[in-house]
Amino acid sequence: MKDGTARGIGAEGQQLDWDSIDWESAESQVTHLRRRIYRATCEQKWNKVRSLTKLMLRSRSNLLLSVRRVTQTNKGKGTPGIDGRVALTDKARMTLIRQMEQRQFWRAQPSRRIYIPKAGKPGQLRPLSIPTLGNRIAQAIVKNALEPSWEARFEAHSYGFRPGRSCHDAIKQCWNRLNKNCRDQWVLDADIKGAFDNISQNHILEAIGPVPGRQLIKTWLAAGYVEAEQFHRTESGTGQGAIISPLLANIALDGMQRLLGNKFGFIRYADDCAT
Repeated sequence: MKDGTARGIGAEGQQLDWDSIDWESAESQVTHLRRRIYRATCEQKWNKVRSLTKLMLRSRSNLLLSVRRVTQTNKGKGTPGIDGRVALTDKARMTLIRQMEQRQFWRAQPSRRIYIPKAGKPGQLRPLSIPTLGNRIAQAIVKNALEPSWEARFEAHSYGFRPGRSCHDAIKQCWNRLNKNCRDQWVLDADIKGAFDNISQNHILEAIGPVPGRQLIKTWLAAGYVEAEQFHRTESGTGQGAIISPLLANIALDGMQRLLGNKFGFIRYADDCAT
């Protein structure tokens, strides 16, 4: 099979059956393409990176996996955006695949603003922006296309929201820096206040450069949100709750280790850092 094609969908996207999709094949194809993007970035073959990124954006396998992630495996699968739409049945998911292939629902729409309790901070609430169903799937597709190249460039001691890394890795690195053989005398623990809400959108766009999918990202950033039936513009930040936001935040914050780490040592987990 060619890159981006998975069994279970006809040549023109006809409905077959959700359970008949060859998920192993789809995952294998996307993983293979991600590795190619990663290697091309390491080799600084930028034209090849761009071509492979476009291929990932058009990949049917990437579409299938993105629909499954948003509608079946994510915790927020039953939480709708402003359109009130979810897809919790196999039939609805197959319909959604066809609509996404026809480029429906890709246009940026405002998110729905909700609030959830902050972990470990009684009485405090964290704002979440819930994109529409189509925007969530499109963001998952774009994230899969851009993430491998950035994984080849991200700093070594950045651990938050990255594949194959966790908070335990950050804790282990802290221990490595602070064990009895370490000469460090003090630790600065910092949390960037309201990082997701206040990151410069221009800085994000400058950092990602002229990559495929850039215009979509620009429109998502500026799409605004609806709270209590009122529309609010978003002139800064990238909404928490959007699938692509953790990647965009990591891109925006990349470089802090290079700035501080050579002199002090530096460990970052999303917007929490220690030096």
